[in-house]
Amino acid sequence: MPWWIWLIGGLALMGVELTAVDAAFYLMFLGASAVLVGLLELGGVGLPAWGQWLVYAILAVTSLVLFRKRLYDSLRGGLPGYESVAAGGLVHVAEDLAVGGETRVRYRGTEWTARNLGPGAIVADASARVVRAEGTVLEIKGLAPVGAAGDAEQGA
Repeated sequence: MPWWIWLIGGLALMGVELTAVDAAFYLMFLGASAVLVGLLELGGVGLPAWGQWLVYAILAVTSLVLFRKRLYDSLRGGLPGYESVAAGGLVHVAEDLAVGGETRVRYRGTEWTARNLGPGAIVADASARVVRAEGTVLEIKGLAPVGAAGDAEQGA
């Protein structure tokens, strides 16, 4: 395959990972491996098609096994104690969210997947409290309406 197909394909995979899909850095490493194969071909290595695919597979699997978890943990909060730092924060839920349902929310300047762990559904445009972070998923519970449990605290 021509070098430019590898480069375009690799950059497309990395772009999709960064902009559209939260694939936990798998697409990033697959894309980087494709870019490296493209650069090898551009540099004049001249492998046959099967050799290019073999190099791509070796680079992709090796980089995923050796580097993905460490990079993912350091960039997405898998460091010790991160879950406790995330807990307690508030997020805005833009759409109705059933119990166990998932949606996207903004928290601390980035987009997260949020899962409703509460006893009831969260209505659109409501706030929810972060219970904990489980990888890249924020586990949330809806806040009780002011008329429910909060009246005793409001009147005091």
